[in-house]
Amino acid sequence: MQQHDFRPFAYIIIILGCLLSFAAAVVPFFNTGYHLYASVLFAGLLPYFLYASFTDVVRGWALLIAGVLILAIHVVVTVPERYLHYDGYTDGVIFYAPLAATVLALVVLVIGARRGQQWCGNQMTAHDADVGGPHTA
Repeated sequence: MQQHDFRPFAYIIIILGCLLSFAAAVVPFFNTGYHLYASVLFAGLLPYFLYASFTDVVRGWALLIAGVLILAIHVVVTVPERYLHYDGYTDGVIFYAPLAATVLALVVLVIGARRGQQWCGNQMTAHDADVGGPHTA
């Protein structure tokens, strides 16, 4: 079974997520400038750090589904919190939603990694690891 390579889309999702996290973290400060809330930035970047670490392990639809899930949750939370009803992030949703997206994406990515090993037949034995590849005798 041939797996599709969605890594270019994954990289686009990561870039968009980083930009969205930065946009949520930079808030206007009266009429003088902007403040950068590092906690909001790090909370927003957390799902994308995890997602980026799985881009070499997971292939196929699981990679794309997890990325779209993370980005969709992030957009749905960030746009109202930052641009429509900004109140200084007092309710904390901007912190909890990326954590929930991280957990959901982690489940999808782990399932995708396990299925990828089963589909591709990448089960290596201890002997294969010693000699550097599948043993053909």
